[in-house]
Amino acid sequence: MKHILLLLVFILYGSYSFADGRLIIDYGGDALTEKERMRIERMMDYQIEFYSMFGLEDSLRVRLTVFDERSEGMFYLDTIGVSKRHPLKNVNALYMHNRKEAVILGMDEDRKRMLPVIYHELSHYFTREITNVNPPMWLMEGLSEYFENCEVGKKDIKHTITSYEKGRIRTMYMLGEMDLRKFVDSDRRLFMKKQRTDEQYAYILSHLLVTFMIENVSRQVFVNLIDLLHDNTDKSKVSEKIARTYPGGFETFESDFEKIYK
Repeated sequence: MKHILLLLVFILYGSYSFADGRLIIDYGGDALTEKERMRIERMMDYQIEFYSMFGLEDSLRVRLTVFDERSEGMFYLDTIGVSKRHPLKNVNALYMHNRKEAVILGMDEDRKRMLPVIYHELSHYFTREITNVNPPMWLMEGLSEYFENCEVGKKDIKHTITSYEKGRIRTMYMLGEMDLRKFVDSDRRLFMKKQRTDEQYAYILSHLLVTFMIENVSRQVFVNLIDLLHDNTDKSKVSEKIARTYPGGFETFESDFEKIYK
C-alpha cells in the first residue's frame, strides 16, 4: 500500500516559478523544507546567470524529485524503468535528460550534504541545454562539481576547491601521470574507468579544469568552446577545439593550467 501511495506523492507539490520567470522547477517526491527550497532556488538563479552567457533559452523547466528514504526512490526509478537499465548500487542521485528530471535518493541520510548533490544534478540539466548534444564527460561533470562545491551563504555564493583535490592533481603531476589531451578527448567509458580506478581522479580533474576555465580564462574563450561543442557537424576532437579557441593553442592551455595547479 505504501508503494502504491508513493506513485502519487511525487506530483503532490506542484511547481514553483522563479521571480524572473525563466525557470520552473516541478517539485516531486518528499517535501523539502522552506529553507532548503530557498537555497536551491538561489543556486538556480546563480546557475542561470552563469549559463546564460552560452545562449540559454528564456523558458526553462526541470523536475526535481526527492526521496527521504532510498528504498522509496529506488521503487520510483523501477516504476519508470530506470533501475533495471542502470547500475544504481552506489548512486545517490541521477539526472535523466529524456525526462528532464533529477532524482535524489536518501535525502534523510544527510540533508546538509545532499543539498550540494541537488545543485550538481540540476547543473546537468543546464549543461545539456546549452550544448544540445552529449557533452564531453569532463565538461558535464566538471561544471556539476563546480556548482556542487559552491556554498550558498546569507549574502553570497562562494566556490571552493578542497586541499585534497589540489593535492591529488599535484600527485598526478609528480608521478608523470598527467595527460590533459588524452583526458579531454576521452569518451564516457574511458572517463568512468579512470574514475573507478584512480581515486576520484576523473571528477577532481574535471572540477579543476572547469574552475580554471571559469576563474582564469576570459569568458569569450569559454563561450567559443561551447559554440564548437554545440556544432554537431564538427567531428574534430575536443582537444582540437580547445586548440582553436584558446590563445596559443592546446600546449599553452596545458601550460597555463599546470602553472596554477601543479
